[in-house]
Amino acid sequence: MESQFRPGFDGTQGYTEGSPPSTNLPGYILRVLAVVFTLISTVVMGTAKEIVTLLIRDPLTNETTTLMATVKSTYSAGYVYFVIVNAVVLFCSVIALVISIAKRAGSGGTLFARSVADLVMLVLLFSGNGAATAISVVAENGQENLAGWDRICDTVSKFCARVNAAIAVSMLASVAYLLLVLLGMIALRRRSY
Repeated sequence: MESQFRPGFDGTQGYTEGSPPSTNLPGYILRVLAVVFTLISTVVMGTAKEIVTLLIRDPLTNETTTLMATVKSTYSAGYVYFVIVNAVVLFCSVIALVISIAKRAGSGGTLFARSVADLVMLVLLFSGNGAATAISVVAENGQENLAGWDRICDTVSKFCARVNAAIAVSMLASVAYLLLVLLGMIALRRRSY
């Protein structure tokens, strides 16, 4: 019987009936990019820290005192959640990449399971990015009328720049996973025919 080629994009489709598997570069590239982006965003956010010197003037005595303050990403629950989500997605991305390389010609069940896992990773990244972005917006603009929070990015600009860079890189990982989900859906649709 003649073998049939089933094209796909996530690195798991290929020839059927014992013929040689095809390599699928777009799926592998997207998975490698997801690993790199989540690694960078986890490290950058996890190590975001700045020490500042604040001059505080007492309005009653008119004395000025100096205060050293440290701002770390671990002080905010939103940033901690971001780091945890990116670390989990990094771990799962590495496992998915290894599985994709090891099983280049996957079965339909493996393709479906991997597509669902990619969708879960996408949702996790979106939730972590949203949490970190919300905190960053408050840090940049303040929230005087509701919570009484002052903006801090004027004082700790390096910290805010690192946090924003980590969020931007994590957004790129989200785009990679979005493309993996779309390509997985296309491959599953082609397999159903």
